Amino acid sequence: MVDTYNCTYPDGSVAHGGFASHIRAHEYFTFKIPDALKSEQVAPLLCAGITTYSPLVRANVGPGKTVAIVGIGGLGHMGIQWAKALGAEVYAMTHSPSKVEDAKKLGAKEVIVTTDENWADKYKFTFDFILNCADMTHKFDMSAYMSTLNIGGEFHNVGIPDEPLPQMTAGTFAGNAGKITGSHLGNHQEMDAMLKLAAEKNIVAWVETIDISEKGCAEAVERVKENKVHYRFTLTGFEKVFKKD
Repeated sequence: MVDTYNCTYPDGSVAHGGFASHIRAHEYFTFKIPDALKSEQVAPLLCAGITTYSPLVRANVGPGKTVAIVGIGGLGHMGIQWAKALGAEVYAMTHSPSKVEDAKKLGAKEVIVTTDENWADKYKFTFDFILNCADMTHKFDMSAYMSTLNIGGEFHNVGIPDEPLPQMTAGTFAGNAGKITGSHLGNHQEMDAMLKLAAEKNIVAWVETIDISEKGCAEAVERVKENKVHYRFTLTGFEKVFKKD
């Protein structure tokens, strides 16, 4: 597999991905974008969108299921929308009270602020599936999160922290036979289905656009690093920047 950014092809050339005017790709990894979706709003769906959509459909999330989305950011704001569109009862978990209103607008029935004391007590054995979109998992009290899973429930990681996961004991899993899993991106069929659902339900990424100039790219990377984006950047202005006289 050749990743989009800074990965090397067999001939030694480098993939420049979203920072390039054009990219060479195998036809299997190209997708028809529905006319109903605007380019700047659909662009993040090809990464954050499919990363959150795929595990939900693989877990058969739908009517009758209760789902929690952890972390209301670039990934989590998509996860809430997908889970809602698939018919599940959706809760959001966040350490930031400032994200509560956004989570409700995105479709969460209830927002759980995990910095509240004993926050998990009210939700023991509640969730069939927890989609963890946060990148601070190494700071989590995993026994609290796992206690909120229903019998046989799944805590699925798509947020990827730089640090190791917290230490856990066997007792963390024994009470409800909970599972910890993880994934990244999805397959071609899931991508097509996701784009169709997005067009039908008007599901879009919340984006800020920024010029793809060297200055714009540097600003975007720095603001993402500082968590100062609401909730994804889309690089625009390709025609202006790459136009040849």
